[in-house]
Amino acid sequence: MDTLFSVWPLDERSNLNWRMGEPGPHCHPFHQVFFILRGSGSHWVDGEETRIHGPWVMLVAKGKKHLYLPDTQDEGWMFDFGEDFLDQGASWVFSDFLASPNLPLPKDDLCQQAATLARLMWDIGKIKSDEARPVLRHLLSAFLHLLQSRIRERGAQNQAHLSSEFKLFQAFLQQLDSHFGTEKDVEFYARKLRCTTRRLGAVCKLVLGKTPQNLIIERCMLEAKRLLLNSDLSVQQIAAELGSEDQSNFTKAFRKATGETPSGYRKSRSLSVPAASRVS
Repeated sequence: MDTLFSVWPLDERSNLNWRMGEPGPHCHPFHQVFFILRGSGSHWVDGEETRIHGPWVMLVAKGKKHLYLPDTQDEGWMFDFGEDFLDQGASWVFSDFLASPNLPLPKDDLCQQAATLARLMWDIGKIKSDEARPVLRHLLSAFLHLLQSRIRERGAQNQAHLSSEFKLFQAFLQQLDSHFGTEKDVEFYARKLRCTTRRLGAVCKLVLGKTPQNLIIERCMLEAKRLLLNSDLSVQQIAAELGSEDQSNFTKAFRKATGETPSGYRKSRSLSVPAASRVS
């Protein structure tokens, strides 16, 4: 089965199709990139709103609950693609810890180069052939690599990204995504990565200024927020899903991390998005 990849312009027809489609905030089993050259609107990601003013890139990782409401018709492109369509060097831009889902761009040479790559993907994407797919994969990789320096700045990442320390940190995030629901001990991840807990702690401090334990907790709380917003599971079921047998302990941890109870968070965020015309 071919890996998913699709692209289309943010024109009036596309906007009309989206308004007739998704009923509200939603998530996808694939990544999305919005590249808005001109236009404005509001973008909600996991319940948090950001005002958009083009040029702008929105990186929506699979599983994130989001909604984009344009003020008027936008000019730009939108890409949908599976995780395995990315090369390893570009996949980190969808990390919850390293990248921001919203990336404003100045009107400079980099923005023009990104627009050139987006137009090429749109043109070649209309060619439905096996020969076009590797070209599209390389163009998407080039597009994301071109924006990496801006993404790193936006995500407060430092120059460790090219070092062995950053590679270890990337490996830690991959293990964390796979095991956070059941494994909460730093020692487990250090063993998986074949390093000491001290080295793992130093790397996390270098890249993000946080401890591994902080990141484990944050990843669990992020998943809790997504389940509260995007599922009908009870708080007790969500606690169990995240490896907590005691709902009261989960509620205390959630309140400590967010300042709200899980039920309060679900209720307040479910009412925060207006019932206006909605765009995927």
